[in-house]
Amino acid sequence: MSHPLSGGTGDRAIVASENFILATRDTGYRSVAAAVAELVDNSLQAKASLIRVFVRDERVDAERSIAIGVLDDGHGMSPHTLHAALQFGGSDRFGQRTGLGRFGMGLPNSSVSQTRRFDVYSWERDRPIKSSYLDVDEVASGRLRSIPAPFERDLPEWAAVHAAKSGTLVVWSRCDRLSRLRASTIANRLRGSLSRWYRFALWEGIRITINDTRLIADDPLFVHEASPVHGALPFGSPLNYEFRSAFGGNANVEIRFSELPVAAWQGWSIEDKRRHGIVGRAGVSVVRAGREIDYGWYLMGSKRRENYDDWWRCEVRFSPNLDELFGVTHSKQGITPSAELRAAIEPDLEAVARTLNARVRAAFETVKRSHSEALNSAEVSDKFLPTPPRARRRVSARGARYRIEARALPTAEFFRPQLVKDTIVVTLNSDHPFYKLVYSRLLDGQSNERFHMECLILGAARAELEAVTATERALLDRVRQSWADAVATFLEQ
Repeated sequence: MSHPLSGGTGDRAIVASENFILATRDTGYRSVAAAVAELVDNSLQAKASLIRVFVRDERVDAERSIAIGVLDDGHGMSPHTLHAALQFGGSDRFGQRTGLGRFGMGLPNSSVSQTRRFDVYSWERDRPIKSSYLDVDEVASGRLRSIPAPFERDLPEWAAVHAAKSGTLVVWSRCDRLSRLRASTIANRLRGSLSRWYRFALWEGIRITINDTRLIADDPLFVHEASPVHGALPFGSPLNYEFRSAFGGNANVEIRFSELPVAAWQGWSIEDKRRHGIVGRAGVSVVRAGREIDYGWYLMGSKRRENYDDWWRCEVRFSPNLDELFGVTHSKQGITPSAELRAAIEPDLEAVARTLNARVRAAFETVKRSHSEALNSAEVSDKFLPTPPRARRRVSARGARYRIEARALPTAEFFRPQLVKDTIVVTLNSDHPFYKLVYSRLLDGQSNERFHMECLILGAARAELEAVTATERALLDRVRQSWADAVATFLEQ
């Protein structure tokens, strides 16, 4: 007997696959990086130590197209597991709370969100390579009604040269939603996101490359010394909370704060602050199972975000056991904190946020009052000196302006001069022994030692603007490098 609302007799499939495959393409991944992250998650769960991401320009039917591949050296999948992996909800890890994946939706859902076809190749040690695929157009037309049984198939040549003894390769071959972007643009976007999202895996020694360029872990708290930009300090001790998970047992939430160095970084150009994620990035890094899944202004109670809040950071870490508490969806792209979670931790986080905001305000006031005597002296006196050749078109008759800032430099030099509009900017290398052992100890107050040291540095920086030709500038670069090496050697004895 048919159901009265069925409109007819006989059984119906639970899902109308022809319509479902098109509708699920719009379930919503915030970015191509968020979709690729699902594949990286799978590689990590397969115990991969090297994950290669490839972004390639290709031609499909004489039209330009983007192809993306993710190749790992994990333990690979059996034909049965591979067959199930392409099915929506078909994971053999469904419901598990021990890793990044839980629902079995990541591989097919993320793939069809970006491409009209994806192929999966997988092989276990000493076993042949097996492959299967899903094609949106074939499903939508009714030509493909089930996942093809895995069959033996060679890897594409560009991937075969990198293949390990076991592993998995996922290829998105018709990325129609990325066709307006260049492969290089997509690769850069992936680097910017994945280097932050997978920072813990990278610190643990996992290697992730994008077009053969290895990712360097990017710490949004600016604390970790291996991060490209660092120098922030932890604020207080970590906060720890224990909650009862939805399926029994207890699980922990750990929260850390950091305070950015206002005095050292406030003088950076706005472009550098934006490029390094300092301004406009106030908020909380939400880390689930060692992977960042969200970043935003969460759990701060009634504290509203202000510009001063760019100068401190927060990180919240939890395990998949607390997914319900944080409101994690199957795409792992964000959180919707529950009332229970908010009631338990928001009062504490709001109090810390207000304290840090007040500390940042005070730090900026101190900086305003402490525009150093050497900088003041240089700006008053510069007009009495001949204008350096490289500055003649930028500096007025009133003389040049001056600024000293500190940050880690990619080379071993202990300072780097630069003319930015009408300002001579001296960047001190915060990783060099000169900064750590000498200059940083002079920053408290306006001592004679600080005045004399800064006059010496500003004078050296100004003198370098006398170099006009490329040959002269190259010679000065070499001299400055040799000087830095000698100073480091002497100071570290």
